[in-house]
Amino acid sequence: MKLRLKLVLLSGVPIVVALMLMSVTMQQQTLKLAHEEKALVQAAFMTSKEAELRHYVELARNTLVRIAEGPGALDERKRLALDTIKRMQFGNNGYFFVYDQHGQLMIDPQTLPLKGVAFCDPNDPQSADSAYRILATARRGGGVVRYSWHKPSSQEVVPKLGYVLTIPQWDWVIGTGIYLDDVQQALRAIETGAQANIEGTRQRIYLIAALCVVLIWTGGLVLNLKDHRVSSDKLRRLARRVVHSQEQERVRVARELHDGVVQVLASSKFLLETAQLQLADAAVPPASRSALAQGVDQLAGALAEIRRVSHGLRPALLDDLGLAPALELLARQMQQCGAFEVRFACRGLAAGLPPEHGTALFRIAQEALQNCCSHARARRVELVLRGTRRAVALSIEDDGCGFDMRRVSADGERGIGLRNMRERAESLGGDLHVASSSRGTRIDVRLPLPSAAAPAPARESFPLVIAHPLT
Repeated sequence: MKLRLKLVLLSGVPIVVALMLMSVTMQQQTLKLAHEEKALVQAAFMTSKEAELRHYVELARNTLVRIAEGPGALDERKRLALDTIKRMQFGNNGYFFVYDQHGQLMIDPQTLPLKGVAFCDPNDPQSADSAYRILATARRGGGVVRYSWHKPSSQEVVPKLGYVLTIPQWDWVIGTGIYLDDVQQALRAIETGAQANIEGTRQRIYLIAALCVVLIWTGGLVLNLKDHRVSSDKLRRLARRVVHSQEQERVRVARELHDGVVQVLASSKFLLETAQLQLADAAVPPASRSALAQGVDQLAGALAEIRRVSHGLRPALLDDLGLAPALELLARQMQQCGAFEVRFACRGLAAGLPPEHGTALFRIAQEALQNCCSHARARRVELVLRGTRRAVALSIEDDGCGFDMRRVSADGERGIGLRNMRERAESLGGDLHVASSSRGTRIDVRLPLPSAAAPAPARESFPLVIAHPLT
């Protein structure tokens, strides 16, 4: 068994088992709390309903007392009081009932605005018991009375909570009630909610267990990525050192060619030209004179070729004057090939570019122009160098035939130049993008600048453009 799998099992299995035990304990405790909550809610609900009923009945009684104590004939006041009570209702099923001093109903339920209302009539055998309890509670000073009665909206017999008081002026009993099936529904909703909470909590525990396993796996992945990042940084530093070593070697070879071979060839050419001048008036056969002139010409060509190779290895302008003049020289040299037109522009770049950035961009431009010359069959190439306080960018765009990016990337033997350009950019923390189609190819490279070495933008408000038209 692999070490990584062992670590996952040793850390994940105990967590899952512990969470399962927590789930069972949580379910038991939640059910217990739900029952206690149900009892508390029921008590609180009943208390609040009793207070609400008392408020309604006291409000109705005060209204009738004001009418009873008002002016007018007694019969008129009673009729006004009953009409007022008929119009008073609350909620969907709330209404008031009134009994006289003999226990007879004073209101006809058919005259109420609410349909389906039936009162507890003492003369009805089915409702006599409930009516007697209501009257008995009122004679004891009023209060709460419980009984079962028809609910108008559903016409079902459900438990009802009533409240009654007396009107001393007329010895009437007034009361109302609420149906307790709403309370039962609320309690059932609490129980259903508790079950839903248990199920939701169980699912969250399962999710937490899964997240713990994922976090463990992610931790291992992060460690692997960290190791990979460290390895990538080491490889990047190694690549930078390799590139630096290559550039140093190129500088050494270019210096050796310039200071050694070029000087020897130049001295030899000078000696041959001197000999050629000294033999100008001598009696030398024409064949020898022609051979000597041909040798001088070939030596001059070799000298020019070695100088070209030396400048290609490391142009002196790159070290002496900077990147922009070196790219201008490179454009001029490619222009002399006569294969395509080269336009170079520099925008917003001042002095102070780090040497490694200048070298990387020069080599990328050198490789790109060589690809244009060898493969693109382009007629025009544009180089644009841009600089800001934070980065320096170079774009190379041609109007050649382009190439298939996927095919070149998949082919291990092709695209070495593109990979070299990309590695040079990435070794300095930059990025390189290549877009190619049948209308041409565009290469964009951007290198971030260190804060201490970031060049300030140029003061010119217009771009500096150096063009080399075809001759």
